[in-house]
Amino acid sequence: GGRAPRHRAARAVVLALPGLRGPLCPGRAGARAQRPEIPAPPANWACSGSEVEELRRAERKVVVMRVQNRLQQALSASLRPGQRVWEWSYEADPADEAWPPLARAMAAVPGLGRCFVGGWARGHREAQVEACLAVERYLDADRGVEDSATGSAERVRWADIPVEDV
Repeated sequence: GGRAPRHRAARAVVLALPGLRGPLCPGRAGARAQRPEIPAPPANWACSGSEVEELRRAERKVVVMRVQNRLQQALSASLRPGQRVWEWSYEADPADEAWPPLARAMAAVPGLGRCFVGGWARGHREAQVEACLAVERYLDADRGVEDSATGSAERVRWADIPVEDV
């Protein structure tokens, strides 16, 4: 057919290129093993430091919605229409006098039979984000996904507390 002549012509053109002689030449034995390794780009190669920080802030704004969607998908078979996937409660640090106050959020997820406690953060919104990161880490671990949490996520932990005891 017409495919073989085109393949031979393309190969002849590639072989005629001066930069492709030697170990990188297509079709040569061992070409894959001798390819130079291309280093990974720096973490912020496409953005400045301020743009990276802006992207992190934007990500934190949508984390609650993203984790809620993941929970709804994971629990879709057991959720009734209109049923919430989680219940929120907050604990304030009584010794803290700053504003917004230090708070810690707890997300009870009855469908999983677990409660997730986030680290201390300034304000309820940030405390809720911390707890969401704990839920996300649990969902990732349950799927065998490598931990992708960043920033303050090392402070986040999940508690294996039965929901009934909360």
